[in-house]
Amino acid sequence: MTIKENLIRDYIQNIDFNRDDWKLSQMKKDMKAFLGEEPGIDIIYTKDVIINEEFKTSKEIKKISKIEVIFFDTDEKFKKLEFLI
Repeated sequence: MTIKENLIRDYIQNIDFNRDDWKLSQMKKDMKAFLGEEPGIDIIYTKDVIINEEFKTSKEIKKISKIEVIFFDTDEKFKKLEFLI
């Protein structure tokens, strides 16, 4: 594992995705500071619906299932890291 991969892994592990205070733009800005480039970040969501038959209501829930980070590594090749949330 390269230095950049370790830095990205440590950064992603320190984010609490259950809270609403994280932003994609801030993630890109922070990663640009330690990678020297702005990585491509893809956030994959899953949607679900909770139905309450007693009160005849429904609520849509959107959760993050996976994050993909694409960057140019030290061996001069593009790499893609996937993180299951």
